Amino acid sequence: MTDQSDSLSDTPPLRSIAARSSLEVVAKDARDIISLRDDEKAFELPGRLFEQLPFAVYICDQAGLVLRYNHRAAELWGRSPKLGDANERFCGSYRMFRPDGTPLLHHQCPMADVLRTGVPVRQHEVHIERPDGSRGIALVDIEVVKDGSGNIVGAVNCFQDITERKRNEAQLVNLAREAEHRTRNILATVLAAVRLSRADTSDELKRLIEGRINALANVNMLFVESRWAGADLRSLAMQELLAYGEEKEARVRIDGPAVMMEPTAAQTAAILLHELATNAAKYGSLSAAGGRVQLSWSLKADRRLSLTWIESGGPTATPPTHRGSGTRIMEGMIGQLGGEVRFDWRDQGLICQIDFPLA
Repeated sequence: MTDQSDSLSDTPPLRSIAARSSLEVVAKDARDIISLRDDEKAFELPGRLFEQLPFAVYICDQAGLVLRYNHRAAELWGRSPKLGDANERFCGSYRMFRPDGTPLLHHQCPMADVLRTGVPVRQHEVHIERPDGSRGIALVDIEVVKDGSGNIVGAVNCFQDITERKRNEAQLVNLAREAEHRTRNILATVLAAVRLSRADTSDELKRLIEGRINALANVNMLFVESRWAGADLRSLAMQELLAYGEEKEARVRIDGPAVMMEPTAAQTAAILLHELATNAAKYGSLSAAGGRVQLSWSLKADRRLSLTWIESGGPTATPPTHRGSGTRIMEGMIGQLGGEVRFDWRDQGLICQIDFPLA
């Protein structure tokens, strides 16, 4: 079982508060470390505090020489600089960058600014590159260290690795943008279905709109299962036509290769199949006891999908005297994808041929 104090320390806001509290404590001891820099035995006691801290910490003197750092700092830097080395001033990082990606030279880093101005730094973001080329992001808090006369004698930097946190934040932003895009896409499809719907009575209009929205809701369930990669055409077809194929002798035959459709094309296909199935159930082959529907498709070399709907065994198919809302919806939606739909009203039943690009 995880100790409660350990789990709380991993929470970003609480870690920042704890880091600032630790910074105040270390800043008091840093003055001793700076003053005792040549006394190794006296240096041991404050040095133990460094290794016990749950954060990366290092101390510089007024000239920027690194006097002390703990193992957490070395881990984040990816290296262990030599203490007091004039070539290792202000920070032990191999390279540093600003959040916008521009290089941040060591004499321009936050530690150098604090030593020069005496103004502490709080919650400053610095990108660090290690010798092996990997990078991390540090959230920096720096406190100035002064002697009894108020003169700046050094500074202490208490920083923490927020690389994973920043990555998660970026993922959340991307997910939010993607969710907004998908929502707009879905609403646009729903609005198109509503605007193109026509009926003689309000009750009939409600049923038409409800059926089309249900078709979109069903295909969105398939999107969830695929983590929004799209929808499998066979699953989509079976979902829409299952209600007509449950009798002892199946009335619906579905045949075609596995095809994963991206969301926009899948939503269009869902509406097309819904309109065809609804029309067949009202006026076509599925309105008669012995009527059947055969749905098949093939994928062309140019990634265009060719889908064929064939009705048989129903009443004689006659061309409609006017374009209904279902026809307008099918033609409008397939046209937006750069495809086309053709109707062949034969005596044996309707044949509908649909072609459109999958991407």
